[in-house]
Amino acid sequence: MTKGVTRKRIVGLDTLRFVAITMVVIYHCFPGILPGGFIAVEIFFALSGFLMGQKLLRAYRKEGDKFGGPKSFLKFSLERLKRFLPTLLFCIILTLSLAYFADPDLLTAARPNTLSAVTFTTNIASIVNGSTYENSLIPNLFNQTWFLALELQVCIIFYFITALVTKISPMKKGETKKFYKRFLALCMIIAVISFSLMAIYGGWFNLYDRAYFGPDSHIGAFFLGAAFASFTMIKRIWPAKKGRRWGWLVLLFASVAGIVAFSPFIQYSSWLAFTVALPSVAILSIIMILTVLKLQRPVSRRIPRALKIFEFLGALSFAVYLLHWGLFVLFPSLLSFCSIEVIPYIAIVASVLLAILLQKVIVPFSKKHKIIFGILLIGSLVLPVMSLIKAPEKSSIEENLIEAKTELEEANQPAKGVTTIAVDYSGMKGLADLLGDGVMKFFDASEGFAKPYPATVRYGGATYLPGRAYYNTPSYDRVSELASKRVMVLGDSVVLGATNALYNTVPGVFVDALGSRNMTDAINLLSGYRAANGGVLPRIIVIGLITNYTNFGVNTLQAIMEAAGPGHQFVFVTGYCKDAYSRASQNQTLIWMANNYGNVHVADWVPIADANAWSYLYADRIHLTPAGRQAYANMVNQAVSGL
Repeated sequence: MTKGVTRKRIVGLDTLRFVAITMVVIYHCFPGILPGGFIAVEIFFALSGFLMGQKLLRAYRKEGDKFGGPKSFLKFSLERLKRFLPTLLFCIILTLSLAYFADPDLLTAARPNTLSAVTFTTNIASIVNGSTYENSLIPNLFNQTWFLALELQVCIIFYFITALVTKISPMKKGETKKFYKRFLALCMIIAVISFSLMAIYGGWFNLYDRAYFGPDSHIGAFFLGAAFASFTMIKRIWPAKKGRRWGWLVLLFASVAGIVAFSPFIQYSSWLAFTVALPSVAILSIIMILTVLKLQRPVSRRIPRALKIFEFLGALSFAVYLLHWGLFVLFPSLLSFCSIEVIPYIAIVASVLLAILLQKVIVPFSKKHKIIFGILLIGSLVLPVMSLIKAPEKSSIEENLIEAKTELEEANQPAKGVTTIAVDYSGMKGLADLLGDGVMKFFDASEGFAKPYPATVRYGGATYLPGRAYYNTPSYDRVSELASKRVMVLGDSVVLGATNALYNTVPGVFVDALGSRNMTDAINLLSGYRAANGGVLPRIIVIGLITNYTNFGVNTLQAIMEAAGPGHQFVFVTGYCKDAYSRASQNQTLIWMANNYGNVHVADWVPIADANAWSYLYADRIHLTPAGRQAYANMVNQAVSGL
């Protein structure tokens, strides 16, 4: 066996890391800009596969028959842990320390989440629990560690595959290229299988979390990188000559542009992401690695000064990735004196500065002063341990839900002869059923929690089952309030969040809001309240029921007006959502009604939300922050004040 040639750091690859971490950070902190920024993780996987492929193939050439043995695997594992653990532990200690001073709700499930992070199983826990960036009401402070867990898992899988290949079909003298070709073909086959599983899980069965976090379905990019590493062993890729460098430069920018072009249009919960976007980005990532090898010699001093900053930031990318998410989640609670729109920028800058502190100060200090560092490390565990002890079993939202469910059971006295079926609204799934799937991160239901009033509907003769009536049944025990009210507001989860603000802002208002309602629910709500109140309703009726998409038209709005009876002024609120294009035609229908009916008016929430998205809306770009709730109430008050 001949020893592999030691190569210096290919610093151009740090620029690719910078591109990837920039897209991921924008996706997390500014989701409205790059809703598909999550696809950039394929760049990291492709880079890891390429570098790991070269590392293990060279290790095999160096170690020979010893490669794949217990000592070799132990050495490999310790090297991986040595690379991952310092940054991971720093992230966990810092995040839990800050969380001690933040909203206690943010510590919900902190104990199992921390355990998953330190055992590198966050991706498995995400599959089992369904706790992701997209669907968590209480965000997991360590959700970003899924990538770290998956990378370690795939590195171990790759090591054993490489070891198995070297045992079954070892490299023989004079057949080096044949060995690399066989290895390349195997990596390509595994990559194709993985991409196929991703398409099956995410594209055919809509199992998006299973496809994204799976150690079988999301390793295609890694094995593409490993295949390319084998290719570079077959054919050495030398930097291009000066006259041809411009062509490779154009290809590099075209590859980056291709990845960025996907980002504004790809949604996580879409078949297109898992059948087209992620595999395509993996292929483009390999092209980018190739162009870097053709453009950049593996010597740091040769890169242009203008790119030094990208090299520096790229080297920090791993630490920035682990740190930024926890800061982004915690800072709105810790920095309540700051405008919500500046929080993402503060989180990003803080994560970069902390990454520099870790790499340039803490790590060198730990190596030079081991005893002192050990004492400081033990002392730094005090707040994290206190946070884990303090962590509640259930969030205040879930506690409110339990209380509301108890009230429901006490109030729900079925009529004689009517059979009802109990509905379980406990747990996160029950909470989603109650408030609606659209209610996403950080929604503070405790500030506007409506008691649920599930109803029964006739189905199959004398049998009564819970159905859509759950959403359109009036709160009959509140009917007595209507007598003194001037304004009635019917709404969905957006209005639910603004309930307190509406009561404090709009004189003589009555609010009935519940998640997952749509426009057609207003018909039964108005009919029920009218019948229960002797045919009388408040003169002004505000309808905020456009968030949950349903295909309504002029006939639906006319039916709503008829259900309320004559003599009313109607104010319809336009809808603003992250997929705003799907509400445009419905908003136009509301405007058409206002232009053609003298007693119909529009409160246009769209331009207000669009101009103040970062301060008025949470990360889902639908639901209202405290500032947004007040702005929403002010808009409604202005709309009804002159009627």
